[in-house]
Parts: sequence; structure tokens; C-alpha cells
Amino acid sequence: MTAQLLEFGKDVLLLTADLLPLLVAFVLARLIKTPAHAALIVLNLWLVTELVTTLIDPGYRFGGLLGARLVASALQVGLAWCAIHLWRYWRISSESVAAQ
Repeated sequence: MTAQLLEFGKDVLLLTADLLPLLVAFVLARLIKTPAHAALIVLNLWLVTELVTTLIDPGYRFGGLLGARLVASALQVGLAWCAIHLWRYWRISSESVAAQ
């Protein structure tokens, strides 16, 4: 059981650190307005990465890493959303208003 959890965690970390889906997550995270939008974006990112992996790697079976890739997609979208909101907060708070 522990070995399976460690393998799952390793797969999630490797998939989360994948650069192309992370960049796509940054683009898609700007579209999030409600939790429903976030869930749809996670599902879309998961589906796109599954399709691309299936097309690129002929030995990969579609859905082979279903759970790990879905969790990694959720983490990528969450990281992108947090980074965008932190950047917006920093940008707004760093604006100075000078009285003349």
C-alpha cells in the first residue's frame, strides 16, 4: 500500500512539473470565474494532456495514468490561479499614489 502511494505521488510530482501543461494551465487559469469553471478547466487540461501523450507515445494506453494526471492537472491549475492572483495583488498594492 505504501509503495503504491509513493509511486502515485512520484507520478503526480513528475506530471505536475511538466512544463507544457503548466504553461497551458497559466493561460486557462485566467478564465476561471466560478468553481464550475475551474473544474471544467481541470478536466479539459487532463483530456488534452492524455490525448497528446497518447499521440506522441505509441506504447501509452489512454487513461493509464488517469488518477495521477487528473491530480496533476488540478495542482497545475491551482498553482497557476494562485500565481496570477498573487501577481495581481502585488501589482495593485505596489502602485503608489503621490499627492502633488
